[in-house]
Amino acid sequence: MKELSLYKNYGHSFLPKLAFDFVSMVEKQAGAVYQDMGLVIPVITSSTLVLIANQEKASLLEIARGLGIPHQLAAQRVKALLKLHVIDADKDNADKRRTNYQLTASGIQQHQLLLTYLSHADKVFAALTEEFGVDLMAVLTAVNKSFAERPLASRIREGGV
Repeated sequence: MKELSLYKNYGHSFLPKLAFDFVSMVEKQAGAVYQDMGLVIPVITSSTLVLIANQEKASLLEIARGLGIPHQLAAQRVKALLKLHVIDADKDNADKRRTNYQLTASGIQQHQLLLTYLSHADKVFAALTEEFGVDLMAVLTAVNKSFAERPLASRIREGGV
């Protein structure tokens, strides 16, 4: 990857851009690995599939809350998985307003393949911790928590400290 001199001119201000670039690169590379492994789901829906598999069935609200994402984003992910016939939808018997999602036979197969991928990915990302001598999982978890508690706007108003 070519390092852009633009970043050097602005100190740490482009840190989120570099993080986004990393996420985009990994998502693209993971997509190729998914294809090689026979995974047909979009990489972005992986956590949704895992959550539904772990709960056996889940409503849209449970998916959104469980993943900590907006309802609309959860709906988009569910729609993608429905289109691929990896999950199906059933109205809740107790509450007709609620729709539950569960894995189809294809979804169970996709989940098994995804678990294999996740095992490999775990080793790759754990090796980064060793390579850089920094627990990246702990750092990113702490950064996310810190910005949830004290958003960027507050930090800027306080002079960036």
